[in-house]
Amino acid sequence: MDQGLMFYPCLALIFLTAFALVAMFRGRKAAMQSGEISAGYFKTYDTGEKLPRKARQAERLFHNLQESTPIFYFLCVASIALAKADAIFLALAWSYVALRVLQSVVHLTSNKLPARATLYGLSWIVMLAFGVRLAFHL
Repeated sequence: MDQGLMFYPCLALIFLTAFALVAMFRGRKAAMQSGEISAGYFKTYDTGEKLPRKARQAERLFHNLQESTPIFYFLCVASIALAKADAIFLALAWSYVALRVLQSVVHLTSNKLPARATLYGLSWIVMLAFGVRLAFHL
């Protein structure tokens, strides 16, 4: 298998993270323009003001995408560097990305915690399976 194919799930996740970043900034800008929060809030986050719920959801999504994705990127790069990437690793990588996309959609829309937590948990299981499989292929 072409090892470079592992780059595309990484790129998709980068685009998802960029989308979350844009959603976060749009939510913040809208909250400032509507007067729900002052620009000073973002200097130290300790003004006592509260970010509106939708803006906070986008902010939490962006931060959430920063928490586990470095491990995913590492596993993808390791599989490429070690020339171990195959169709199963590629399927695991795309499964992880698909689960994170679904989790992101839930996070930004209904924000139903059981669905969001299930999708996040499943993404971790897929990522752990990727890591364990890679370890066994060394």
